[in-house]
Amino acid sequence: MKTTIAISTALLMGAAVSQAGDYTQTTTTQQTTPSYSSVSDPHWFLGGGVDYMFDAEEAFYNGHFGYDFGNGSALFLESGWMGEEQTTFPFLVNIDIDIVPITLNYKYTHMFNDKFGAYAGLGLGASSVDLSAGLASDDDWVFTAQAFAGVVYKFSPSFETYAGVRYMWMDDVSLFGAKLDNLDDVGLGAGIRFNF
Repeated sequence: MKTTIAISTALLMGAAVSQAGDYTQTTTTQQTTPSYSSVSDPHWFLGGGVDYMFDAEEAFYNGHFGYDFGNGSALFLESGWMGEEQTTFPFLVNIDIDIVPITLNYKYTHMFNDKFGAYAGLGLGASSVDLSAGLASDDDWVFTAQAFAGVVYKFSPSFETYAGVRYMWMDDVSLFGAKLDNLDDVGLGAGIRFNF
């Protein structure tokens, strides 16, 4: 009987050792899909839009080029044009004013999901103000500051649209010896942007 138990134990041990050598490990891989979150790869962008400036009652056409650091922060250079042309009565003098702001801006964007987010930022620079009245003309460069905020919608990683509000302030403008004090305006606008 002791021999039978010893032989049975040896056979069971041998079977357990041989099965341990046949053990295999399986691993699985999971594929992830790309996301359009606030944290993205650093990239350049180019865009443009139009704002309606409420005090001036004129359109402000603008374009920008900049760099997104990939963490929601971006720096960009923006320039635009706003102008008005009128004929005064009874002298029939044509008056034309052109304003071209150029600003360096910081913007932070927070994405709520893959498509929709909000942004806010500040900019500093200068504006060229040119006034022509008949045959006479004068121009001035003045300090300019702006603040802006709005929403962004990403159609894809390379194309998005935005809409927002802008406050723009210009220092005193001196034209033809007259000084216009602290020009400021609020605008509402929209635009598109390409990321590359």
